[in-house]
Amino acid sequence: MMTEEQLKELRQEIGSELDNLASLERPLTREEEKHRGKLRIRKYVLDKIKEAKDKNQRSDELYNTTYYHMLVPWGEKHPVLFFFWMRIIKARWWGVTAYHYG
Repeated sequence: MMTEEQLKELRQEIGSELDNLASLERPLTREEEKHRGKLRIRKYVLDKIKEAKDKNQRSDELYNTTYYHMLVPWGEKHPVLFFFWMRIIKARWWGVTAYHYG
């Protein structure tokens, strides 16, 4: 689980990197496009963590935190394996949290 400070710091860091890429006057290179895509996914997951934290949905917060911590070091290197692994986790998660929404 992430603290509010960590979450805020990561969101600001990723937001500033996205702003830097958006403010370039030249077209983005292929590597920069890939990096921008990764940053967008990171920002999306961080927004989901914040949303779950604001709604006090511990299960969703834990799932998205797990997703983020696996995404950053491992998922960006192996996107296909990451996709299948997260589908397995989501299926298991549904079995565990199907009747507990808190």
